[in-house]
Amino acid sequence: MEPRKKELEIVQHTQMNFLEIFLLEMVSRQPHGHEDLEIGLILDGDIRLYLDSDSFLLKPGDIYIINRYQVHALSATGRKSLVLAFQMDTEFYRRMNPSLERVRIESNIIHSGALHKTLHDDLMSCALCYFQGADNYELRCASIMLDALYHLLSSAHCHRTSESEQRTAQSNSARLNRITDFIADHYTQKISLQDIADREQISVFHASHFIHKMLGISFQDYLNNKRFEHAYRLIRTSKADFNILDICLETGFSSSRYLNQMFEKKLGCTVKEYLHSEKEPVLISPSLPADNYERKYEFEKAREKLIGFPDLIS
Repeated sequence: MEPRKKELEIVQHTQMNFLEIFLLEMVSRQPHGHEDLEIGLILDGDIRLYLDSDSFLLKPGDIYIINRYQVHALSATGRKSLVLAFQMDTEFYRRMNPSLERVRIESNIIHSGALHKTLHDDLMSCALCYFQGADNYELRCASIMLDALYHLLSSAHCHRTSESEQRTAQSNSARLNRITDFIADHYTQKISLQDIADREQISVFHASHFIHKMLGISFQDYLNNKRFEHAYRLIRTSKADFNILDICLETGFSSSRYLNQMFEKKLGCTVKEYLHSEKEPVLISPSLPADNYERKYEFEKAREKLIGFPDLIS
């Protein structure tokens, strides 16, 4: 059986059909949902996790759980952060009990305690086994992750959703992915909420309500965030040689006035003031990330990096 196409198509070395493990240097990940259950362990740096209508600041050692079709986004709060992530296809565990595919874990963040220690050790052991690739490592990895799932479902607050709730979550996740992907592909152009509504064959009111419900902000605010993040990254990397009008054209801002308004809103200064500042301004308040900026470690590099974290293994 060939591994199916994943929402995160970044792991290509695995021979395991239902489990993928990857090491990411994370800067930001736009809101999205996928059909896999995801468990992540923060190895280095601080990360803000946006989950449904809440946000959580995660520190090294913290563990997060993302349910199937649960909308989430990630953003490093400072320097680049390192995340060890596990994605499990529902087929990995549903054959033992079909109702497990509808389990929803409410304890999404685990900072400490007995469950944290158990999961922490299991995740690190599974990752090392996976990247070392010894004989029959697939069986060992599956055994460890099933044990981790058993402890998670036995100790964390969770419940089983109805089939109707599951279908709604799946539909909402798929629609949001289409919308955010469309914005990512066209934000440098003039796009409107009407474009979204037409593509989804719904009313403008319905499109507006859906985006605000799923993201917690309006379509225009999300679009402006996307344009600002691109402009900010361009200006940061080309302070000595750039034209502000060229930046506007490349990022979708209709004029330098709107670009300056976003800089003042996000950084408390204009673009010109930013260029002449001696210290890097701090973002006034965290905002929902609207960009994908991450680097996946190659197989050998991931193994070397994990071996560099022996203190994380009991």
